[in-house]
Amino acid sequence: MTRDATEAAMRELATRVYERDHSDPEDRASTTDFAFAFVAWLRAHGWKHTPPPSPARRPSPAPRPAAPAGLRGADLARHALAQLGKGECDGR
Repeated sequence: MTRDATEAAMRELATRVYERDHSDPEDRASTTDFAFAFVAWLRAHGWKHTPPPSPARRPSPAPRPAAPAGLRGADLARHALAQLGKGECDGR
């Protein structure tokens, strides 16, 4: 709703509440009927219900890397050092 539309809705609601409060208790509509009539007025004037946004979903965690096959521990470190010693660089 625009600011003008919001102010018009507030004035309309205030007027309806005032009129309801100052009417005879026997002539008053139930609170449910009163609310329904006001929502119908809002919809007739272009208001559309928009549900609240759903909470942001967390991205799923990245998959775990596969367990290394072959060399492990110190053997893996020795192999990596040997490769660096041969002049192969992994770009780091």
